[in-house]
Amino acid sequence: MSKALLAFDDKAMLLSTAALDMILLCQRRGFALDSLLKGTKLFEQDLRKATTKISPAQYLQLVSNCQKALPGPELAYLTAQSWLHHSHSPLLLMLRHSANLQQALLSFYRYRSQLLPLVYIRLQRVQGQLRLVLRPSFDLGKQQAFIEQLMLHYLLGLVKQQLGDTSRLSISATGMDYETSWLYQHQWQLTPELCLQNCLSLPLALLKHPFADANPVLWQQQQNWCLYLQQSIPEKAAFTEQLEQWLFTVLRQSPSQEDAARHWGLSLSSLKRLLALQHTSYQQLQDQVKACAAQQALLVQGMSNKTLANRLGYSDEHNFRRAFKRWTGLLPSQFRS
Repeated sequence: MSKALLAFDDKAMLLSTAALDMILLCQRRGFALDSLLKGTKLFEQDLRKATTKISPAQYLQLVSNCQKALPGPELAYLTAQSWLHHSHSPLLLMLRHSANLQQALLSFYRYRSQLLPLVYIRLQRVQGQLRLVLRPSFDLGKQQAFIEQLMLHYLLGLVKQQLGDTSRLSISATGMDYETSWLYQHQWQLTPELCLQNCLSLPLALLKHPFADANPVLWQQQQNWCLYLQQSIPEKAAFTEQLEQWLFTVLRQSPSQEDAARHWGLSLSSLKRLLALQHTSYQQLQDQVKACAAQQALLVQGMSNKTLANRLGYSDEHNFRRAFKRWTGLLPSQFRS
């Protein structure tokens, strides 16, 4: 394994950063703490400790409880707003005091285990744009939409806070109800587009625009704190995330399940068991990776089906067209249009 494995019950997330703001929001709306902590094995005194750690399973239960208290898209937006003004998280302060968006994204990538290691961002360059595609690290169940919206609202808020404008950005989503779409239009003046991936797109030129709160001294101080915290919160990643990342690098070879097991030093049965714990299979994961790569390539003008089929390890473009229809429900020509 390239990184230590993050298991569903590993206590590897700081409660004070990942979930406390969300809990306090619900409390301020009059909801009892007992109901918000139900099923988490957490107690009121745990909220008062800056060092309390929770597992992904506990975090998802907290999200579920808070969503019952505050249903709808508002909770994700308000939690993201709290993150933007957080004064205790070294990582969030580090992002705020970055020189520019490029440095902020690099810092987030390096230290995201100290915030929310349940999703990761895959970067795609397409025609002068940078696409930040959100990918789940775990099977997040019904809470996946909340977590992805939380990350999108935070990234949009960071750009708005530091660059003053989000008009050059765009949002794509796999599905969005009227209330969520209205919130994006009302708060960010953006109309989300339906797509096969959840992503935020921005001009590459924005990466180097200086942040309003850029401060190299404060940034370095917070990075030192992040380095210190890494001793107690070592960088970990879910197995499905690590396997996905590997599959992206070996797309053309179309490795078999047996190849993957050998690469990770696992028996075939162990590989299947690890994936079954995340309610997925090797074939499902490989299809998702190929679909993600194909969608990126189809956004590049001039990429033919034949070229793309070869890139994804298909010798016959007709087989690729059938596979793309199976992955997405659309033919490549329909997706392009």
